[in-house]
This record gives sequence, structure tokens and C-alpha cells, in this order.
Amino acid sequence: MNVTQKPFDDVRVRQAIAHAIDKEAIIQGVYNNVGKVAVSSLGPKVIGYSPSLKTADYDLNKAKQLLAEAGYANGFKATVYLNDNKARINVAEVLQSQLKGIGIDLQIQVMEFGAYLDLAAKGQAQMIISGWGNATGDADYNQYNLFHSTSKGVPGNHSFYANPKVDELIEAGRKEKDPQKRKAIYEQAQQIEIDEVPLIPYRSSENLAAIAKNVQGITISPSGYVEINDVTIQ
Repeated sequence: MNVTQKPFDDVRVRQAIAHAIDKEAIIQGVYNNVGKVAVSSLGPKVIGYSPSLKTADYDLNKAKQLLAEAGYANGFKATVYLNDNKARINVAEVLQSQLKGIGIDLQIQVMEFGAYLDLAAKGQAQMIISGWGNATGDADYNQYNLFHSTSKGVPGNHSFYANPKVDELIEAGRKEKDPQKRKAIYEQAQQIEIDEVPLIPYRSSENLAAIAKNVQGITISPSGYVEINDVTIQ
């Protein structure tokens, strides 16, 4: 959600949407149970991930209460932008149905990928559906690009989110050498991000590969690539 555009500049609206999304239904209905419900923007295998984070539970009454407090008791109309990816289109349709339950009329705008990225990077989209991988396996790759105030726009912070405390923690995580201290730093940053809801992670993907019984030595790298350097055929 673009936190600079109304009504998403009100944290209560963003929190309401977080309470109105049934992530389990998305995983089951769109992805046939492939993938896990996301706790944060970090996947469970990424350094800095914490299972102790407190996320918004699915609670329509709480969502309606928050919308009313924000002055949107009767809901509002919004548009979500996405590229022509079949799964994301299906996710958008599920979100459209789920958010209708709290009075939000969600319009879906499917765009060519380049045009969609340009719109998001310029801050012209109210909401987008996107994905983010992790090329390094470390929290910094997600944290700095998605949440640091200097990463607004093209680098990846398409929420145009800025919080000085989060910036401070992300920068501290870059400097800290002790693994446990780094984990604590990133846990604190992630909890603030979850509470302030610039984005809502809904799924951590799983990488699948079909391998014949007579093929040995196939592995999937932490970045999701199928590695074939050591392949043998029996």
C-alpha cells in the first residue's frame, strides 16, 4: 500500500486491511497449498527471520472497528495494480472478495509488466501486488530495499514508507557482526513494519522440482535455482 496516498496514509486503514485478509484461503485457493503463510517479508530460511513476530489475525470485526475509527465506517473504493501474472490475478480476485466484507470496493487493474513497475516506482499506484526474492539469504537484502527511506521508488520501497527508527535498525543490522544481536535488531525492525503495515506479506514460496528416479545430484540453491553441476544418471 502506498502510505503517501489517501486513505492508506492512515495506519488504521492499513491495519484494518491486514485483519481482513485470510492468508490461508489464498494459499489454499490460489496456490493449491504450495507455499507457506508469510509471517514477515523474510522467508523462514533467511538469516534474520524470527518466528516470534506478532502478526495481525484474521478478524473482520476488528477490521471494521479500525476503519470506523479512521473515518471510513462505510468503506471506500481503491484500485490495486498488478502485472499479467495468472496467480497474482487470482490473488487480486480473492482480495477483492475478502475486502468487500469490510466495505472496501477493490478495483483490479492488470498492466503490462514494464508499465506496472514504472507506475509503482513513481508512487502513482494506491496498492500493488508484487513479489520479492532474496538473492543473498540475508535480511538486509529485503529490509534495506523494501523499507529504508532511501529506497523509495525504483530500488523497491514501493510503499514509500519512511520510519527513522526502522532506518536506524536497518543500518545497525548492516554494521553488527554478532549473529544473535543482528537477529534481535531485525526482529525489532520487522515488528515495527508489521505493526505499521506498509505492505502485507501473504505467502512464502516453495521451490519444487520433478526429478526422475534415475537422476542423482540435483539440488535447489537457497536462491531457488535448480543446480545441475553434480548431476549423474544411473
